[in-house]
Amino acid sequence: MRVISVIVTLFIVGGVASAQAPSNEPIGTLAQLMRGIMFPNSNKLFDLQSQEPGAELPEMSPEISEAVSALIGPASARFASIYRGWPDVEGAAVALADGAKLAMIEGRLCENGVAAPVDQADYIEGARLLEESAVKVLNAARIKDYDAASFEVNFLVESCSQCHKTYRDGPDSRQEPRCQ
Repeated sequence: MRVISVIVTLFIVGGVASAQAPSNEPIGTLAQLMRGIMFPNSNKLFDLQSQEPGAELPEMSPEISEAVSALIGPASARFASIYRGWPDVEGAAVALADGAKLAMIEGRLCENGVAAPVDQADYIEGARLLEESAVKVLNAARIKDYDAASFEVNFLVESCSQCHKTYRDGPDSRQEPRCQ
């Protein structure tokens, strides 16, 4: 019995020791990354500028609650307030800071099949600015400094514009393949 226990333990430990790390390859397109991480989380931070995260929410009537559920889905509506307030701001800031790194993964494609411009100086600068501004929001959120967090959100727009003006909204973006 003892020999069997040792063999089982070796298999379990061996399996843990040989576990593989996640792939370094990008899974989705840059547009999917933007829609899934950057867009919703930057909007959470933009909302910070109009409502203090620690403020009390008004009670919702059953009719409004049903309308919200219909709009965003029952699970999203039901659990929207779990990490509300400063934890939500912190989570959004972390998602954007780490999302900047995800946008830089070599091999990521744009929605139109063109390689994301991860080797271009202006794209790299945009990712750096995104990470930097998100970390500044995070640091302000950690100490619950509404004025500082709200102020630092302004720099998110600059980081977004750094890439959008060239790769999404540029004057020739309708004629030539662009990163979407």
